[in-house]
Amino acid sequence: MAERRRKAEQKRKKEKQKRMLSILLCVIGSLTVLLISITFSLYFFDIEPEDEPEVAVKVNTLPYDKEQPFSVADLTPEQMNQLRTQGKLHLSDGPREISIGDPLEKILEHYPSGFQEKKLSDEQTGEQSDEQQILYCSAYYRNNSGKMTALPPRGLLNVDAGSITVTLLAPTSPYPPGTKDDYGKYEHVYCVYTLEPNTMTVSSILLGIDQ
Repeated sequence: MAERRRKAEQKRKKEKQKRMLSILLCVIGSLTVLLISITFSLYFFDIEPEDEPEVAVKVNTLPYDKEQPFSVADLTPEQMNQLRTQGKLHLSDGPREISIGDPLEKILEHYPSGFQEKKLSDEQTGEQSDEQQILYCSAYYRNNSGKMTALPPRGLLNVDAGSITVTLLAPTSPYPPGTKDDYGKYEHVYCVYTLEPNTMTVSSILLGIDQ
């Protein structure tokens, strides 16, 4: 009697072990199929885990040389593209970190100095008087009409009947050797700062290109 119970107990243990082994083999088989499927998908469909979003790199404003005149290099590619299509462009923030509301002194500090003052007419006085100061120019000469002319790249400060402007003009490409009075036939970019007479601060900034 005891012998039969012992054999029955051993039989139950073997059956239990077989069931456990079968379950374990099923689990291992399922995991293997899953891993093969994932590997197949990654290989044939090029599925990659999502990367973390890239952080935009901050681009600093290019430093300018205050001893260099205004030129195409002072404009961004976007501004040049707009000028090519529109011809003119009004800004609140202009070249060399000059913005509306800034004083005249800031403009003068950001471009070459070396003022030359010239009265266009000694007979005009008061509100009718015109005055021009040459901030800088590549050459200063008397043209064919006998008028003194500042060859671009140049910066001019003009006071005309209460209107005050600083006009910067530069060719988009270097002039041929010997260019003087015929500079007007070449393409130029310009920047005009209009100043409020009472405060002597910038009230408008205009970029343009003559074609």
